[in-house]
Amino acid sequence: MEDIYAPLPEPVQKPKTLDGIAGWLWVPLIMLLVVPVMIILKLLSQAKAHPHGSAFHLMAGHPVFLGLVVAVLVVMLAQVIFGWFCLVQLLRKKTSAPGLIKLWLVLAVAATVLVAIQFAFDPVLFADAIDADLTPGAEKLAVALNVFWFGLWYLYFGLSKRVKLTFVR
Repeated sequence: MEDIYAPLPEPVQKPKTLDGIAGWLWVPLIMLLVVPVMIILKLLSQAKAHPHGSAFHLMAGHPVFLGLVVAVLVVMLAQVIFGWFCLVQLLRKKTSAPGLIKLWLVLAVAATVLVAIQFAFDPVLFADAIDADLTPGAEKLAVALNVFWFGLWYLYFGLSKRVKLTFVR
């Protein structure tokens, strides 16, 4: 006869692993959701701030400045579209997601650096045509913070065990 007072066997516990979108992977996920929206809002606010013809007339006198404006717009729009693509790949846990997100981070740094070059090229024209509130100190701080922030996440996607275990199949 069985002993009804015998101790129960220990439940089998699944070993904890670092796979799945959790931990610090939530921050890039939120960045991929928020940054494209912020870029779109920034571009729309700058488009409303000046009458369309006057801003273009100011920039048309400086072909290099106009070229920088076009380059910044192209990089920012690429960052928005590519960011949404990266978001889908991240949520689907595709093995290419870390590399794609690292490329998206490089686009973010490129956009920041292009805006800094544009500002340094002609601060007065930049203030008249793009953003009257930007100062040299604020631009330098923004570039430094963006390069640090996106560089940190670039390293995270290259070195993190959670990233490797989540996206390696």
